[in-house]
Amino acid sequence: MQRFGWFLGRLLLALIVVGGLIYWFGPREQVELHPRFDSRKFGEGVQVYFESIESAYDDIVPGVEKRVIWQDGFKEQRTPISVLYMHGFSASSEEIRPVPDRVADALGANLVYTRLQGHGRDSAAMAEGTATGWMQDMAEGLAAARAVGDKVIVISTSTGGTLTAAAALDVELSQGVAALVFVSPNFGVNTPGARLPGLPWAREWLPLVMGEERDVSGPDPEVNTYWTSVYPWTAVVPMTVLVETVYALDFSGAQVPALFWFSDDDQVVRPDLTHKVAEAWGGSATVNLVTMGPGDDPSSHVIAGRLMSPGQTDTTVAGILDWLKTIGVE
Repeated sequence: MQRFGWFLGRLLLALIVVGGLIYWFGPREQVELHPRFDSRKFGEGVQVYFESIESAYDDIVPGVEKRVIWQDGFKEQRTPISVLYMHGFSASSEEIRPVPDRVADALGANLVYTRLQGHGRDSAAMAEGTATGWMQDMAEGLAAARAVGDKVIVISTSTGGTLTAAAALDVELSQGVAALVFVSPNFGVNTPGARLPGLPWAREWLPLVMGEERDVSGPDPEVNTYWTSVYPWTAVVPMTVLVETVYALDFSGAQVPALFWFSDDDQVVRPDLTHKVAEAWGGSATVNLVTMGPGDDPSSHVIAGRLMSPGQTDTTVAGILDWLKTIGVE
């Protein structure tokens, strides 16, 4: 019996050592936070470029393609200001519309909508998304916004905010960016075990633990259309790694003025971490806390827009425009 206890102790020690080695040295999802985009690809025009690259996919949900909404008389021409909208994980350009459209119209700005890798298509396509690919979409979107406007305003929601925050620390990526609006930015998922998909070999073991697919579909068919509500669990892996990597950055180097627009009752992402990022922001940072009402998103996450929180749209548009005036953008 004593010998068995000795053996069991050694076995447990060995398992702990092996587990530690896997944790510290096992392969993790890679994140490239400093991608570059060659704006010469816009040679025939930004919209022509977008249509060309999006034509490679036959399963894009109609209306969520990468595209530019031009101000009248400014097709393939620059407006003094342009707006870039970066949507969140599993979402699309329709996430908080018409907020970006109304802000752009008020400013006389061309509006760029991007589509993150794997998003806005069928469920299986979500597994194609990578953190590096999404950062490349960020670089492409910023280049497009610079091509259609003299000064750029970025409006982002949730994980789109994670990407935007990373870009704010890159001098080349943030060139020409005059203002950043973070709507419910994702600096940490608000659920127990949120960090598990960031562990080594997660793409292999996560489906064994959680099942092949995650289903967050609801009763609203439009929401199920414009969000990918059923997707492989492996799609969560790059989002987790991206969020952890970006939150660990030193935001004292971020100099672009930023507005953080979110709710302390957010049940999807962690508002406490958003407060910390705002406090660490090197440039001007303004925090606006939203009080949700009846008919708004019960999770207090998608806090504006026709689909989830229509009662907040007017206030959000007015709040963004008022803040932009305070920093000299109008």
